[in-house]
Amino acid sequence: MSKLIAIIPARGGSKGISDKNKSLLGGKPLISHTIEPAINCELLTEIIVTSDDKKILEISSEISDKLILIDRPNHLSTDDASLIDVTDHAIQTYIKAGNESPDTIILLQPTSPFRTSDDIVSATEQFNNSPLNSLLSVSAPIQHPSDFIYKENSSWRACFKNDHTQEGRQNFIETWFINGAIYIVDFEHFKKYKKFYSLDSCEIFHMSIENSIDIDSPIDLLMAEGWINEKN
Repeated sequence: MSKLIAIIPARGGSKGISDKNKSLLGGKPLISHTIEPAINCELLTEIIVTSDDKKILEISSEISDKLILIDRPNHLSTDDASLIDVTDHAIQTYIKAGNESPDTIILLQPTSPFRTSDDIVSATEQFNNSPLNSLLSVSAPIQHPSDFIYKENSSWRACFKNDHTQEGRQNFIETWFINGAIYIVDFEHFKKYKKFYSLDSCEIFHMSIENSIDIDSPIDLLMAEGWINEKN
């Protein structure tokens, strides 16, 4: 079997929500909603949590002693730090510790708390059965981008030709939203090109809108809490 390493990036700081990855959702820290489905996936060889926050690493270790915890340096914990650099640091730290290089890496961001074990397994199986070297998860957009407008100089313009003032929604082009829940990439491809995917050569994994809820602001957290209460 190929070696599949999951990376869970969970820094301490956040622009939108203070201590976001430690914020409680359904009575549990946000990060636990990503760790728990991941540890239930037998397809994952190892699960790495990378964070600059000691409390997040402590919470992670309490959830499972099977995780690999990596203390992320400060320069990779800023608002400007890229997920590419964070992932690369985690994998290189893992390899330098004496572990063999993975065949595949999967990125699971804690801001997608409703991503399930089934989503992870299905996405991995789709990737394994594909000749392509990457996969990204998408969902149907809540607002269609054909309704979006932008300002150019002093005029407002539609982002798409089929703007809503001229055509009904039934005529809108089919679009999908990159929900950020799952990225899978062949490790050699990642190492060479330092990217998770290229749209012209990646698998597209469709997720439900419900499982694609992303936590970026306090209102997102409030709505997610309401969704958990509704399900229970």
